[in-house]
Amino acid sequence: MELGRVQAVLFDLDGTLLDTVKDIGTGANLALCRYGCPEYPLEAYRAFVGHGIRQLFRQAVPEGTDEETYQRVLDFYLRYYPEHCTDHTEIFPGIPELLRRLGAAGCRMAVITNKTEATAVRVVRHFFPETDFAFIWGRNDARPLKPDPAAGKLACETLGLAPEEIVFFGDGDTDMAFAVNCGFAPVACSWGYRSPDQLRAAGAAAVVDTPEQLWAMLQA
Repeated sequence: MELGRVQAVLFDLDGTLLDTVKDIGTGANLALCRYGCPEYPLEAYRAFVGHGIRQLFRQAVPEGTDEETYQRVLDFYLRYYPEHCTDHTEIFPGIPELLRRLGAAGCRMAVITNKTEATAVRVVRHFFPETDFAFIWGRNDARPLKPDPAAGKLACETLGLAPEEIVFFGDGDTDMAFAVNCGFAPVACSWGYRSPDQLRAAGAAAVVDTPEQLWAMLQA
């Protein structure tokens, strides 16, 4: 994989920059229990994250749940989570150093996530107040979610860059499919919510075990 022309790194959020599963799982369990649905161990939500919150709850509610109950569960979560999205979330080790290095080197950075955009902005600004992200994009009901390449095309236009000048860095099969669909260099992290085998099957050209390894790749 040739990275010599890279001018920007676009990041996924959940499972890549931040370990958000405890807050997501806590909110989801509260919503499920409120409407008589069984809850899950928090770690089980790792497999649900990545395709947007609506799809998460499609997986989480019991098979055969009626649409009205599904919507009530979802609505409860959407009220609860934005107010508690930083309670137990943690930054993955090495991420602050990576962001500082990229910024100092003049590499442009941005976030593209399937998380609700207003919540994504709140979380990113809470944990990375000093990082100059060019934009933070999430689900806003205007752009299609990853892996649809629409947001990638808009990112190229916004940054004034060609796809081959951009790395997309994420932890999900959706992220890697998105990168491939957009023509970005698809690089995955192993510390997130999908296995290295899943990531490679989805198109990852490389899987790194630490943020330092991504930095080293970009310097090669």
